[in-house]
Amino acid sequence: MVLSLPRDAASVPVSRQVLDGCLEVLGVTPGTRNDIALALSGDEYEVRASATGGRCLIDVVNAGNGMKVAAPAGGMVPPTAEHGRGLTIMDTVVENLSLTGNGREGTTVHFEKPLEWVPGARGMQLFQEAAEADDGS
Repeated sequence: MVLSLPRDAASVPVSRQVLDGCLEVLGVTPGTRNDIALALSGDEYEVRASATGGRCLIDVVNAGNGMKVAAPAGGMVPPTAEHGRGLTIMDTVVENLSLTGNGREGTTVHFEKPLEWVPGARGMQLFQEAAEADDGS
């Protein structure tokens, strides 16, 4: 799934809702979906999401003049701070958080989340069948 959205206050909730809807149809648990939605943010950006190997991989690609995503000096931002907690929150709820690019010509924020399934989830069955096909089983 790829979404390219304009810089607008409505674009972040729209991207969260679209991705959440896709993951819900696959049968991903609400807690996992909430963590992914919490981590998903940006200004003018493209969201690339894929599900493979039991994981959701997301790249938020800045389309222009860079995102302000620098890690805070000293590593941690006080919990009472009004700004600068985004990466700390993301690092808490997702895995393999990384930033690439120079911030002037574009930045990519990558993160992953293991998918947890509700019982009988279609997505779990699809991925299991795909893995069996790859193994020749």
